[in-house]
Amino acid sequence: MMLESYLQELVQLNTTPKHAQLVNLSGLTNEELDAFVRWWPSVPVERRRLITEWLVSVAEDNVDLDFNAIFKRSLEDPDAQVREKAVTGLWECDDRSVVGPLMKLLKSDPSEQVRAAAAMALGKFSVMSETGKLLPRDGERIKELLLAVVDNPTESIDVRRRSLESAACYNTPRIKDLIKWAYNSSDPKLRLSSLYAMGRTCDPAWLATLVNESKSADIAMRFEAANAFAEIGEEEAIPYIIPLLQDEDSQVQLAAVHALGAIGGPLAERALRRCLKHPDEALQDAAKDSLEQMEAEGDPLAFKFLHRPT
Repeated sequence: MMLESYLQELVQLNTTPKHAQLVNLSGLTNEELDAFVRWWPSVPVERRRLITEWLVSVAEDNVDLDFNAIFKRSLEDPDAQVREKAVTGLWECDDRSVVGPLMKLLKSDPSEQVRAAAAMALGKFSVMSETGKLLPRDGERIKELLLAVVDNPTESIDVRRRSLESAACYNTPRIKDLIKWAYNSSDPKLRLSSLYAMGRTCDPAWLATLVNESKSADIAMRFEAANAFAEIGEEEAIPYIIPLLQDEDSQVQLAAVHALGAIGGPLAERALRRCLKHPDEALQDAAKDSLEQMEAEGDPLAFKFLHRPT
């Protein structure tokens, strides 16, 4: 069946398409992509939104599928929801060719949701620039734009906070000041983003603040604190992570398990071993995964535990 037939089939479906039908849009050749681009504007907007959403969902479940060519073209779609979903679909894409379009969306897209999504997507490239996987000039352009957005008082809080999160890995004195500004804000979203940004800096200087927030009455703050502990990776945080295994919120518990696995060490291993007897199967499974992660990274205690005789 030719590509045009698959495309018409997608438009006419009254139900969610089968996986096999969407696979046909993976890894399009240049000729097929040209055909798609000619066809796409004729599809009703509601259908474009649905198809893009389906592709994003399938791509998340199977990283071997490649819809990036479609997502890149959809960044210029006249519909904001399609543009936003296209940005989301590029979450695994590390091709520097998308840096320019994402920066353009963050600078000037009329939709706040699209600008926020673009800010988040640029975070991957921020990390790449800091690890030498992106041209220095690209990294500098990204950093300058993200900081300009955070500093813009006329921009929405959501776009500013997502920009701060993505810029945090640069960990400059200016970024530290912005994290403090966000943390001391009365806006709860900015405060959450400040903890996320603390983790992204990988800077142990934030540990004291994170320890305080791990005891917060706010579930979301405890969750972000646990995740930030994992990013920073300091063993001195482990005694403050372990109490979160008994948190009233299951997501905080799972974040604590992940943090222990990411940090490793004897104390973390013992705490994770106890979790294997927890009545919650999800917590048991997460603890097992974390112990296996520790084994893979060479933790001898985890190796001994996972392979002891039954």
